[in-house]
Amino acid sequence: MTDYTNLIQLTKAIAFFLNEGETAPVWTFKPMDEPYPTQFITGPNEAELAIRIETYGAKKGRVEVHGNFHIGRDKQFVDVREWNGSERAKLPEISVAGDRGAQAIAKEIKRRFLPEYLPLLAKAIARRNESNTYEDKTRANLATLAKIVGARVPEDRGRTTTYFTGGDIQVSGDSITLKLSSLSVEQAKQILEMMKGAR
Repeated sequence: MTDYTNLIQLTKAIAFFLNEGETAPVWTFKPMDEPYPTQFITGPNEAELAIRIETYGAKKGRVEVHGNFHIGRDKQFVDVREWNGSERAKLPEISVAGDRGAQAIAKEIKRRFLPEYLPLLAKAIARRNESNTYEDKTRANLATLAKIVGARVPEDRGRTTTYFTGGDIQVSGDSITLKLSSLSVEQAKQILEMMKGAR
């Protein structure tokens, strides 16, 4: 069972058996636009399982199961691994003998993989949502302040500074850093008086 057609059929069958015991199907085979050496099953709460068969070496014929954590903007990897000393913990993965069949593989996924993967995925989703909220707030504040001075907001979401004649505005969430130059003494006094009054 090493060709891609058989892998597709196996992955479909694993998805079917993952739904055993569910009141409604929650695991679904994810069709690809062409045969790939890794196939995917999507599940609840953004879960996505990668199914691959080893084709050589000591693990030949074994089905390798991994989980997706590329859930950030532009499919960025969201890392939630804890540190073990000087190294990060490994992400969950299991290996099952392919000749055991789809039903047995699905049972092993439920027993050995999902209890570790799903809590980590929930943690990754929370971290992603928090990051997106912070980034959206930063962009909104940058756009508001840039409009006042007629500056352009950078298209790159990672850039949080805009420049205008006489200074620049750097935004981090609700924290703003203004750098002003070539001010007259009177302008500087007015700005400092405003800041003193706002404290």
